[in-house]
Amino acid sequence: MSRRVVPVSTLVNYLKKVMDENPVLHGVMIEGEISNIRMPYSGHWYFSLKDDHATLKCVMFSSANQKLGFKPENGDKVVLKGDVSVYVVDGSMQMIATNMERSGIGQLYQQFELLKKKLSDEGLFDASLKKPLPMYPMNIALVTGNNTAAREDALITLKKRWPIAKLTEYPAPVQGMDAAPKIITALQAADNGNHQVIMLVRGGGSIEDLWCFNDETLARYISQMKTPIVTGIGHEIDFTLVDFVSDYRANTPTGAVEAAVPDMQEVLATLQNYRSRLMTAMRNTFMHAKKRLVYNASQPVLTKPERLYRDSITRLDYLAEKLMRFQGLPIDKRHELNDKFHRFSQLIRERSLALHETIQDDKQHLLMHAKQCVQTNKNLLVQYQSQMKHALSITADDRRTRLEKNMSLLNAYSPLLVLNRGYSVTYKNHKVVNTTEKLDIGDEINIRLADGTVGALVQTKEDSHANKG
Repeated sequence: MSRRVVPVSTLVNYLKKVMDENPVLHGVMIEGEISNIRMPYSGHWYFSLKDDHATLKCVMFSSANQKLGFKPENGDKVVLKGDVSVYVVDGSMQMIATNMERSGIGQLYQQFELLKKKLSDEGLFDASLKKPLPMYPMNIALVTGNNTAAREDALITLKKRWPIAKLTEYPAPVQGMDAAPKIITALQAADNGNHQVIMLVRGGGSIEDLWCFNDETLARYISQMKTPIVTGIGHEIDFTLVDFVSDYRANTPTGAVEAAVPDMQEVLATLQNYRSRLMTAMRNTFMHAKKRLVYNASQPVLTKPERLYRDSITRLDYLAEKLMRFQGLPIDKRHELNDKFHRFSQLIRERSLALHETIQDDKQHLLMHAKQCVQTNKNLLVQYQSQMKHALSITADDRRTRLEKNMSLLNAYSPLLVLNRGYSVTYKNHKVVNTTEKLDIGDEINIRLADGTVGALVQTKEDSHANKG
């Protein structure tokens, strides 16, 4: 019976093919301790994963490890996900890892998803519960940790965007087992402080660092707060339960401030635009009222009111002539015609008076409407001017304070202060003399004092170092 002999490479490649085509070995998740980790300049990670009974070589390419939020070290216990294959060069079995988590992180994610579903099913995330944020808040609360980068970012952004607002800080720990109850206490104080908006912020970190913001009691309290609240927890990829129950979720602490307050420069530009539009509206109102008055004044009813009853006068003249021609009529007939004449005259007077009153009413109504429009626009203009003056006053005060501080520094370093204390500066040929070696007997020198300059002639020289000897 003949034996079949194959090269090593053939056998190793066959084993690699078998393992690569086995779906059971794809997406495998294993847990162990990292050892012998190497991170060369290529960015790929090479290490072993071991437990008490076995060791497995692993590689995690840079395209996968760049997505992680941490760098593992020897001794770290992790959970790997990847494909098991054979490394042909040395015939060893290895795992090509596509994801890595610290041991225990998976349980935290599972706990997070379960609690998230529970609160969502109760309706705590509904959009109908979200309170609108005020457009121009002047009384703001900040809840965050003391001496943290998130606090500094929030303060800098607030001063830059909306320096006219009053800020009240409610410090609280933002990490650790006892952080959630203390955050609730700070939020309760802020919610009862008559603020227009509350900002809850914290910088980035691992899921363990941010876990206090997944506290169920904290999430439930935020969902029933009466004051609108903006959260900025971690970075863009970080989501916590408080983000889902807050009225607005920002990606970062800086983003939370940008969502809570407007930009001062944009507001000033808007006010200027409103002022221009008000002026245009006032001019248009005046022009429209003026045109209506001119038009009404030019109507025949005002320029030639006699046209209204000219035909009636002609008719009266005709009737009067007819009356004269029938003077011979019986008395009762003349009385009848006379009554008709008086009734017709009375009707003309009543219609003329009614028309005049209608014209006067229209005129008064037009003038009153124009005055009301002018007064309304004037009140709005005064209001916007007051807001602009207040905003510009605060900016001017800030710049004046910085100018006074710089002037104080300049005065502190001024050489004139030294001269005022009795010192002087000596010049020879317009150059400062600071040692006796630069002077000879008979040299002409100038001495600068606090209030002027005097000329002098060198008569003696004395070296202070020589006296010390």
